[in-house]
Amino acid sequence: MKKRFCLFTIVFFVFSVLLSAQSQGEKLFKENKPKEAVQVLENEILNNQISANTYNFLGLGYYQLEEYAKSLDAFERGIKAQPSNKKLLSFNKGNTYYVMKDYASAIEAYTQSFLDDATFYEALLNRANAFLMADQLNNAKTDYELFIEKCPEDSQRPKIEKLIQALIDEIARREEEARLLAEQNKALWEEIDPSIDDNMLKDATEWEFVDASIENSPEEKQKDWQKVDASISENNQKKKIDWEEIEENEADKIKKMTETSSESSESLADTSDSTSSSENLDWEKLELEKVSSIANNNESDSYDDKDAMDNWENLSDEETLEMRRLEKESKAAHEKWLAEQSLLRQKAAEEELKRLQAKDDEEKLAREKLLKEMMEAEEARRKKLLEDVANSLQGSDSTNMTSGADELLEYEMEGVLD
Repeated sequence: MKKRFCLFTIVFFVFSVLLSAQSQGEKLFKENKPKEAVQVLENEILNNQISANTYNFLGLGYYQLEEYAKSLDAFERGIKAQPSNKKLLSFNKGNTYYVMKDYASAIEAYTQSFLDDATFYEALLNRANAFLMADQLNNAKTDYELFIEKCPEDSQRPKIEKLIQALIDEIARREEEARLLAEQNKALWEEIDPSIDDNMLKDATEWEFVDASIENSPEEKQKDWQKVDASISENNQKKKIDWEEIEENEADKIKKMTETSSESSESLADTSDSTSSSENLDWEKLELEKVSSIANNNESDSYDDKDAMDNWENLSDEETLEMRRLEKESKAAHEKWLAEQSLLRQKAAEEELKRLQAKDDEEKLAREKLLKEMMEAEEARRKKLLEDVANSLQGSDSTNMTSGADELLEYEMEGVLD
């Protein structure tokens, strides 16, 4: 009896010590008074009254108050001050990142927790949830499968198995959509590019024809000008010959007149007045014949512009040179005009081609935008379903934020009692 009383006294003493070791801040937290709890816990830390779970409760208190930045800071301080409790602090830090939707940081925190304890499968399950929320479906599927393998008796197994199958279907669907989209884009560009090439080839062919016409035009014009010049030279030569013939005729007449004058000088002297009058008449007749010959020659000219050609013989050398200079300037101006018209047509064709290309690009972008919006809407719907399941797993008993507090105390008491 005395022995049993001593044993009871020892157990009661140990239990009393353990209860007294629980700080006032932890009591307030367990009484669901997070605002008062964090104030007391911060004060206890300042007074160096730190227990094994002080930082954990402090971080959880800020979490309940939705002061997530302070919650993360508390867990970080706890990891530095109490590295032996890193597994639990990292796990709850991951849960804080998760609710902040910083899934990349949550994945990192859960990974650290799981590395500290390879049997802490709650961290593995929560990491799978974070992978899913981050749209890393293959990694999420791998973690879910590993969790089922390590925890085959878990109560959530049926739900997780359905989620794994949904992920398999979703991954296959996305891969098939990506393949079809790639084929569609390839076919679309193959459809657009040949038409562009054909139009450019056709346009190039037309411009080669125009350019060839432009290049050949000066040669043809040169031939025309050469023809005109040859006609002018020929007419001038003809006129020269005619004038030589007229001069010869006049010389013969003058010679005959001189012989007649020498044979009958006496009679010529006697009748000087009448002879003089006759000679004057002959010269007037000669001038009339000369003018008539020039008129007949002008009527036989073959120059394209007959009215203009009729005046060429009446021009002086300076006027002729001026006319030729004007003709050359007119020719150069015409060739310049043709070149300018060619450039204008080419510019208009290039602008039309750009307009057609811009229109094709705009239609293509519109089709791609519509297809993308449809795909995004469908993916958002499917992703929402998956996320709802992941969130339901995240809020389950296996991810209790207070995990490790009461259980730790009970485990120590049971060890002592044993």
